[in-house]
Amino acid sequence: MKNEFEVDFYLYGRNSFTRVRTPKWSDVEEFLMKLKGGSGGVRLRIAPEPDIGPMNLDVSTDDGFYLLTLLECSESDLTVRSYWDKSKTGKNKKIQIYGDYWPEQQLTNDFDLVVRVFKEFFDTGNVSADVLN
Repeated sequence: MKNEFEVDFYLYGRNSFTRVRTPKWSDVEEFLMKLKGGSGGVRLRIAPEPDIGPMNLDVSTDDGFYLLTLLECSESDLTVRSYWDKSKTGKNKKIQIYGDYWPEQQLTNDFDLVVRVFKEFFDTGNVSADVLN
């Protein structure tokens, strides 16, 4: 069964919020491109939300750093999977996104990676644990 989605797009400081129900990939890609270099986020949500499994993929960005998270539901708990750059181990640098500080290892500057992760979620309803763990 093909997943149905909703996609939300918002830019901070511009009072800009858009939601598209049953988007095409081109809608999602357009929102991601509008987000590039800005400050805001895109959320791709499976609709209706499943009882078990991935529920939504979210990217938040500020100052060229991207925070990717995937919310997943099990029988007893909610889990957040996120990007983690193992090559940056031992560094304790924190980066601010919307007033919260995140470990640099949890963020990426690779916009192409963000697009690939969203495309994988759009096509399959999940993201490889090799990318978001």
